[in-house]
Amino acid sequence: MDKAPGVALGRLLLALDRTVARLVTSPHGLDAPVTSLAMVDVDDLHYGLGRAARSADLFLLVGLSDEAGVELLGDLGAHRPVAVMSKAPAPALTDLADRLGIAVIAVDRHARWERIYNLVIRVLDTARGPSVRGGESMRSGSTGDLFELAGEVARRTGGLVSIEDERSHVLAYSTAGDEADELRRLSILGREGPPDMLAWLRRWGVMDELRTSSKVVTVEERADLGLRPRRAVAIRAPGSGEFLGIVWLQQGAGRLAGDTDEILTGAAAVAARVIGRRRAAGTEHDEAVRRLLGARGDLAIAADHLGAQLGVDPTTPVSVVGFSAPPTDHTARVSALTLHASAFSPLSVTATIGDRAYVVLPGVATDAAVAWARVSVDAGVRQFGVRVRAVVAGPEVLVAVPELRTQIDRVLDAASREAELIDDVTTVARSRTGVLLGEIVGLLSENPDLVDPRVSELADLDARNGSGFTISLRAYLDHFGDVRAAAGSLHIHPNTLRYRIRRVQALTGMDLDDPATRLVVALSLRVR
Repeated sequence: MDKAPGVALGRLLLALDRTVARLVTSPHGLDAPVTSLAMVDVDDLHYGLGRAARSADLFLLVGLSDEAGVELLGDLGAHRPVAVMSKAPAPALTDLADRLGIAVIAVDRHARWERIYNLVIRVLDTARGPSVRGGESMRSGSTGDLFELAGEVARRTGGLVSIEDERSHVLAYSTAGDEADELRRLSILGREGPPDMLAWLRRWGVMDELRTSSKVVTVEERADLGLRPRRAVAIRAPGSGEFLGIVWLQQGAGRLAGDTDEILTGAAAVAARVIGRRRAAGTEHDEAVRRLLGARGDLAIAADHLGAQLGVDPTTPVSVVGFSAPPTDHTARVSALTLHASAFSPLSVTATIGDRAYVVLPGVATDAAVAWARVSVDAGVRQFGVRVRAVVAGPEVLVAVPELRTQIDRVLDAASREAELIDDVTTVARSRTGVLLGEIVGLLSENPDLVDPRVSELADLDARNGSGFTISLRAYLDHFGDVRAAAGSLHIHPNTLRYRIRRVQALTGMDLDDPATRLVVALSLRVR
């Protein structure tokens, strides 16, 4: 695969604008190309940088202390990034980077790192040609990008432009210098605007009017709130009129052009086509990943065709990681997982099937995939308070991906029944005992006539009297008749357990000295 074209460091800085980033030092100038980026956090220092992260041209130093940042740069070895981004980079970090020939970019302390990551990705996409950008210029109808559209509208109107999606996430914006007010600046950085400003916009019905109308809406200046005059128009899908977002235009130091409303209306129409094409491309991409994973139930896939669609060499070994978790905040978790996977391996692809998410990692060995999966599981706990399971399969060539997903599903299914036998982060190979036992227990659950009725009778007795016979019997069998160990696991006296086992034998007639009886009873207890 050819390396994607890069964006010169200077052009990247110009696109991000001083609203987001400021150059601190650049010992080799601003012409070096940036083609890839990686988010580096404390987990990467603990577990080690993955291969894709090590080869990235731009590092986003997320939550690293000054000492950790210096340690990271000092341990990089031969390959060094073109630049690093950091919030309030310390002099020690800047000095070391300067000696190593690495540019340092200071990021606004209010910025959300995921927003910075997405903004840089969009700027890089602009350099990758029509097939990636799929945008459109207002002048000629030629291929362009939302950033180009925002810049062109700004030039023609004399204002400051930002384009948001339907959830008020900034998709693109024009350069602003020092003229941006606080609402625009914080929106670009991924933060909510000042509460007083937002309350005023809601009170005057600005957002309601934008969501229900196609007219250009004028917002008057509120100097007491630091709110500059602005205009806005809704972006609506052609035909259906679906609300897709908003084009905002903040007035700068000078007057706006006389035909500003007409330009904004045209820009909204162009933006609708760009967003529509992006959505269609995203849908096609998602469907290609789902087909690669065998979502249609077919293990035979056209690996060459799907590999070409997804930019993955079909002969490259790939690992697949499957995640399973409760459905709460499913969309947000998948979005975070996709971002995390892209930072680890730029060629990775992610898809959801049911309540599970799958990440295909080209060229990533098992140990590296397991380490990344463990970082992802820990991040899920920190960010969403959800304990996620992860199973790694492979590596195999692309045509084997559906089979790898099937193996992952077997492990996740078994974990729902035999959780204590399967680690939260594991591989298919390490889970064989838990999987086989889980599937045996599953078959017994579906065929209750195969469950020892004496175990069912004990369970009914426990439900009526709270006698604790079934839990005691299972502990006794799990510890191979070692009364002291079994009693310790239950936090009861060994004599109490001995009494319960004698009562079980008296009530049911079980011969617990017989190996066959012990096997049947142990399996039946796991069904309960």
